[in-house]
Amino acid sequence: MKRKELKNKVAVISGVGGIGKQIAKLFNKEGIQLALADKDINIIHNIIGEFEQDPLIMSCDITNLQQVRELYSKTLEKYDKIDFLVNTVGIILPGSFENTSYEEIEKQININLMGTIHCTKEIIPIMKKAGEGHIITISSLAGIVPETYSSIYTATKFALRGLDWTLYFELKDYNIKISTIFPDSVETPMLEYEAKHNGSPLTFLHDPVRPEEVAEAVLKAIIKEKVEVCIPHTEGILSKLVMCMPSQLKRLWPKYEEKGKIKREEYIKNLERNQK
Repeated sequence: MKRKELKNKVAVISGVGGIGKQIAKLFNKEGIQLALADKDINIIHNIIGEFEQDPLIMSCDITNLQQVRELYSKTLEKYDKIDFLVNTVGIILPGSFENTSYEEIEKQININLMGTIHCTKEIIPIMKKAGEGHIITISSLAGIVPETYSSIYTATKFALRGLDWTLYFELKDYNIKISTIFPDSVETPMLEYEAKHNGSPLTFLHDPVRPEEVAEAVLKAIIKEKVEVCIPHTEGILSKLVMCMPSQLKRLWPKYEEKGKIKREEYIKNLERNQK
């Protein structure tokens, strides 16, 4: 797809927090018509004042299947089509697997995996009827390599990668594209939460990327029809390579963790310094 062809396409974005906000702003700039959904509708109101368009906005809990269906119904009423779905919603509750409660396990699975499944499954008949569409899911490098002290988060992100590759093959004959975005740590409130709650040292191994970079990666995935996009690109290559060499993975992991712990402490100190 050429960039100029984006104008007047219609995108549903589920979740307009740190990453979703920047995707919405970039899409608005490109002339893409928007349907913005978030559990907290006030988040949406805080960003649309700078938009040229009047997007559809809805409160939507993606773990509630009926609310997802209503989101699509209202979007079709307003725009008569849905070209893009961008799944951005996700949470992380750091902690060792042993000490993670079943409530925390279920919450992460319900939001990260089942919520995304709801949004994806319900859009497929709509896109099939239209004869085209593109589903983009924001995952994490934790969907490629394991992240200690974030076992359930990692499990959900691994699952989404498997789901999306399967859908790529199942839906290609219907001209429905599938893309998964794998950012390293992103400078969002969720990263700050991880730092303050003993999140995985691997999360802090490298400097975080900006949400704007993730938004650009989404646009790249649409224009170039990329099945996977990793940010940064080099970290994606290294992550995939190391997973092909289990013996090296076991050897390198302790070193990565030690370095990550040091970087996490540096990140926390910078946070405290900036908040003074």
